[in-house]
Amino acid sequence: MDSEIFTITTAHVMHDDKRQMTIGYSGRITYKGNWLDVIFISDQSFNQDKTDDDDDIDKWISANNRFINITNNMSSKSKDYNRLIKSSTKLCRFPYEYACYMHSASISEDYLILTEIPYHFNTFYAIWGCLAGGTLTDMFKWNGETMPTYFRIISLDTGEQIARIPDPPFFTFHHINSFQNEHNKKQIIVDICAFDDPTIVNELYINKLRQNIFPSGGGYLRRFQLDLDTNTCIEPNINARQPQGIHSTSYSNSIVPVQFELARINSKYLTKPYRYIYAVRAQPGRFLDALIKLDVQSKEQVALWEEECTSPSEPIFVSRPDANYDQEDDGIILSVILDQINKRSFLLVLDAITFKELARAYLPIHIPLSFHGNFY
Repeated sequence: MDSEIFTITTAHVMHDDKRQMTIGYSGRITYKGNWLDVIFISDQSFNQDKTDDDDDIDKWISANNRFINITNNMSSKSKDYNRLIKSSTKLCRFPYEYACYMHSASISEDYLILTEIPYHFNTFYAIWGCLAGGTLTDMFKWNGETMPTYFRIISLDTGEQIARIPDPPFFTFHHINSFQNEHNKKQIIVDICAFDDPTIVNELYINKLRQNIFPSGGGYLRRFQLDLDTNTCIEPNINARQPQGIHSTSYSNSIVPVQFELARINSKYLTKPYRYIYAVRAQPGRFLDALIKLDVQSKEQVALWEEECTSPSEPIFVSRPDANYDQEDDGIILSVILDQINKRSFLLVLDAITFKELARAYLPIHIPLSFHGNFY
C-alpha cells in the first residue's frame, strides 16, 4: 500500500448467510490518493483452509465458527486485534475522490450498499487537530452545500462495483435494512436513519450531554429506491409532509415522523422485505428517552415504553424459538436501561408485540450508555 496517512476503519460488519461470508470495509488516505477497501471473508475458507500463518485464529471465532473479531488494517504490522487472514480474505479496492465518514452499510440479497456522505476527511484539519489537541470529528468537513451523497453498489458475487448513484445530501450513522424488489431484482430498497447534516455529531460531546444540550434530536426513517438500470435514486415518501425542525428535509421525506436512533429489526428479515423497527426515541432536547416500535407498512409508531428519568440502550430483538416466519414480531426486546435518579441500571425485557414489560433485573452498578448495546 502507498504510504498511508490515515485509515478510517469500519464500525459495522455484515454477514451474508447466502454466501456464508463476512463483509467489512474501510477508507484509506495515502500520499497517492484515497481508496475504499471492501473485504470478503469466507466462512468455509476461514474454518477449513487455514494456512500456517493462521494457526492461532481459533481464539478469534464465535461458537458457530463465524469470524467475529474483525478490523480492516491490511498492513503486515498486525497484532491479535489487527490481522489479515490471508487464507480467507478477498480484498476489493476502489479509488475515490474523497475519504468520507461511513459508520455503517447494509446488504441486500445480491449487493453491498455503501453511503458516501459528503462529510469528508480533511488532511489539513487532521494535521491542525493533532497539533492543537483536537478531536476526531475536527478532522472532517461537511460539504453538503455543494456535493451529493452517493450510493455505491458492490456485487456480493464478484466484488465489482455495479453503480454509484447520486442523491441530494444527507447524513447518517446507521442503515436499517436493504432488500431487492421481488419483481425487479435491479431495484434496491434501502432504509436509513437519516439527518439533513452532521449537527448531531457536535451535540454528542460529553460537555453538551452533561448540560442536556440536544436541540436537533435523532434521525428519521427514510426509504431510498435505487434503480440499477437507470442509475437513479428516488424517495417514495418524498414531501409527505410540510418541512419542519432542524432536519426539515428528513422530516418531510420520512416514512414515520418520529426521531430515533439505534434501530434494530428481526435479524431473520435482514436483506428481505420487513415490517417492524425497534429503536430508541431521540426527541429534541431529550437524549434517548424511550423505546419505540415503528411499523413501516402502516407508517406509524405502534408501541412505546418510557419511564421518567431513564435512558434506554439499543433494543435487541430475540425471536421466539418456535415462532412462525410470518409473525415477524413474535419475540422479546432486550435493553439495558440507565436509571438516572438511582444511578444504576437494569435489564429490561419487553413483549415485542405489545411492548408490555415482562421482567426487569436491577444491577448493583450503572452501565455507561454506549452507541450500541454491550454484552456483559
